[in-house]
Parts: sequence; structure tokens; C-alpha cells
Amino acid sequence: MALQRVAALADVPEGGNKAFAACGRSVLLCRTAAGVFAVENMCSHALAHLEGGKVKGPHIFCPLHGVRFDMRTGEPNGTLTRKPITVFPVSVDGDDILVELPDA
Repeated sequence: MALQRVAALADVPEGGNKAFAACGRSVLLCRTAAGVFAVENMCSHALAHLEGGKVKGPHIFCPLHGVRFDMRTGEPNGTLTRKPITVFPVSVDGDDILVELPDA
């Protein structure tokens, strides 16, 4: 695992999300009042991108079918899937969003 600068804090809208390419994968950064979260940009239910899904607190909703995932643990809520999404440790250093990602 390696700590990578993925984006600037200003690149991710407050209350929203944006995907970035990092270490050969699509990493979705989400910025809410609960903090900044990093998850793999892929729903475990329908293999759709999560980018553009509604974020509320520590949760993201898949824009395709509305599955809700906890961005702290990756765990889904509901009956469409029991498979969690991949979450990555994230920290903010000044204006930099740093994510711990597996080596490519």
C-alpha cells in the first residue's frame, strides 16, 4: 500500500463526489460534512460507476439502483447486494487529499 496524492480538496465539491484515476483504478472521492472518503468507483450490485450518486453523511447511493453504501466500511444497506464496495484510508494534508492505495 502506498499513500498517493489523488486530488486537491478544491477539486471535490462539498456535498458531492468526483472520480480520479490513481494507481490503475478509478477512485471516487466524496466530500461531506462527515468528512472526505475514498472508495472504488464501482457498485458491487450492478457494476455501475458510483460517481454522481447522492452522498449523505458517510453514505453514498448508487445512481443506477439506489443501493446505499457506508463509505467508512464499504458495507451495503438493503437487499440488492450483500457485497461491500472497496474503501481506502484517506487523509487531508492542507489542500491535498491523500489516499492509501494498493501498489499498481
